[in-house]
Amino acid sequence: MTNNAVSRIGPKGQVVLKKMLRDKIGLREGMLVEERLAQGGILIKPVEARKMMDGIGEIAKRLSEKWPKGLTPAEAVRRERK
Repeated sequence: MTNNAVSRIGPKGQVVLKKMLRDKIGLREGMLVEERLAQGGILIKPVEARKMMDGIGEIAKRLSEKWPKGLTPAEAVRRERK
C-alpha cells in the first residue's frame, strides 16, 4: 500500500483526503487538523487535544488577569458599553 494519493481541489478550495490516508493517521469526521506551509507544499496533521487545551488554558489565564473582579460576563460587557 502506498502513502501517496492525488485529490482534486473543489470550487470552494476543499480537498478530500483519501480514506486510506485518513485511516493511516486516525483522522475521523469532525476532528480538527492543522495546516502548515512546508517546503514545497502543505502539511496537514491532526491537532493534538492536549496542545489545543494548553493553548485555551493560556488564553484563560491571560483573560482572568485582566477580567474585572467580581463581575459576570454580562456585567462586564454592560460596563464596557457605557
